[in-house]
Amino acid sequence: MGVLKASIVITGGPCAGKTVTVEYVKKDLESLGYHVLLINESATELILGGIRPFGENALPVYDFQNEVMNLQRYKEKRYFDIVSKYPDDTECIILIDRGILDSKAYLGSSELFTKLLNQNNLKEEGLADHYDLVIHLQTVAADIKNKYNTSTNAARFEDPDSAIDVDNRICEVWKDTNNFQIVEATDAIDEKISQVLNIVHNFLNK
Repeated sequence: MGVLKASIVITGGPCAGKTVTVEYVKKDLESLGYHVLLINESATELILGGIRPFGENALPVYDFQNEVMNLQRYKEKRYFDIVSKYPDDTECIILIDRGILDSKAYLGSSELFTKLLNQNNLKEEGLADHYDLVIHLQTVAADIKNKYNTSTNAARFEDPDSAIDVDNRICEVWKDTNNFQIVEATDAIDEKISQVLNIVHNFLNK
């Protein structure tokens, strides 16, 4: 069976450069000889598919996050299982655009997240232990509000102040997980990508 070298989550606030950073990390890891399995952001998938927590025909936020979490759990299980189907000499990395704890941040309430876990017969303890490295990209709104915009992602709907609030909540829910790293806000995306690649290389001893 294939070898899972690492599972890496890249998360962060809205307009943090996450999507483009994930693309660069994937290409970089492939250039190092890894087979990269990419799990795309579940919330964006749902929103672009017409299931959204805002606008016309919006789902309540709780129901939307329930769908996000269950889609995330399903994809992660399938991807982790798929690693075993590759030849023995295949070194795999699972790269994840937002992880399961992001749902807690977007609910904005520990009580609601506990309700969500109970509804799905889950416990928060150990929920994210299968991630080996979590990198948080701080939203550009935390540094330069007038650089924040929604034009680069059709699923983004937060204003700058809301983006900062979400960013802080995401950082809070992930802070105690394995190998948690923060890349601070900057409008120089190349600098941010370089920092992320350095973190990944150091983790992999590359």
